[in-house]
Amino acid sequence: MTDATTHAVEFTVCRSSVRVGGLTAEQRDRLLHEWARCHAQAVPDDESIELRPRRGEDWDTFHERAIHRATSEAIDSGVGSQLMLHAAALALPETGATIVLAAESGTGKTTATRTLGTALAYLTDETAMIDPVSFALSPYAKPLSVLGPSGRRPKRQHAPDDLGLLPEVDGVLQRVAVLDRVRHGDEDVAACAEPATAGEVLPLLVPQTSSLCRLPRGLVTLCETLDRTGGAVRLVYREAADLVPVVQELLSHAPEPAERGWDPLDDHELGASVPADDIDTLVPAGALRRVAVDDGLFVEDGRLALLHGTRLSMLDGLGPALWLLLDAPRTPEQLLDLLAESGPLPEDARERLDAAVNGLRGRGLLELA
Repeated sequence: MTDATTHAVEFTVCRSSVRVGGLTAEQRDRLLHEWARCHAQAVPDDESIELRPRRGEDWDTFHERAIHRATSEAIDSGVGSQLMLHAAALALPETGATIVLAAESGTGKTTATRTLGTALAYLTDETAMIDPVSFALSPYAKPLSVLGPSGRRPKRQHAPDDLGLLPEVDGVLQRVAVLDRVRHGDEDVAACAEPATAGEVLPLLVPQTSSLCRLPRGLVTLCETLDRTGGAVRLVYREAADLVPVVQELLSHAPEPAERGWDPLDDHELGASVPADDIDTLVPAGALRRVAVDDGLFVEDGRLALLHGTRLSMLDGLGPALWLLLDAPRTPEQLLDLLAESGPLPEDARERLDAAVNGLRGRGLLELA
């Protein structure tokens, strides 16, 4: 048993929960306030609660550590079934129509959330968890993490209520956006929403996903989600306040589904190279083979997007053709012969082939057979 003077708090994080123990009464009350939007409640403290302040650890450092644990638990609760983005999510209070705002850390996502959240319902500023069938969002209305005046960590945690953010509603995804804040220059920037194709947005969105490779056909699911919600947009702006009318307009009506501009690979094309005949077929010395990937699709400009673990590779030039030709292990000479069937090759064809092969091997997509 723990000391009778210690306290504990439990709060909901997406489809899971987190318990924090070893707290003073003051610390308990602080967490109850700052995590109120996550249904925080006091619970008995006991030795099974691992997350607790360390000896000599200041409060901001501990609370930032608790935020990281909570976010990890939230993500774990959706692995394999939910589409998850490192993003803010805000909704029209009247309808629940929700926009997800994806952005790299430190590029203005929390600032935009603080501003938009005074006009829209605040669902999260960290992890947007989306059911890929119903588009319902699992709220994670955590405290907002903000750097202090020094600009150094740990961040301070601010309760949504203290920032005047509107309470959460049952959100349903209606638009997906990538934040594109203009930081340089002094010219006026009119905030706007610019349509983005799959080829443009995948390199921006995929690095902001969590466990996409463990979601069945993760790239396909992401692209289908974008198409069903009118296609992704880039929100170009300088000041967060200018985004309010732009976002409200995006959420004011259901978008028309976007025309599909991508083509998925089939299961065979996602797989590793296999000998053409049977398992006893001799593989030529120096032959190359492709590795199996988690998902892949062609985008509108002919590039091939491959998801291999957490990494997205966008193949251009000879890359897409080599990937398809390596359905079986083949030597560079055999690959050149196959490429020549489509027309005369340039004099430096071998040099180009070697460069493309080296690039694919460097990404872990090809290996010697």
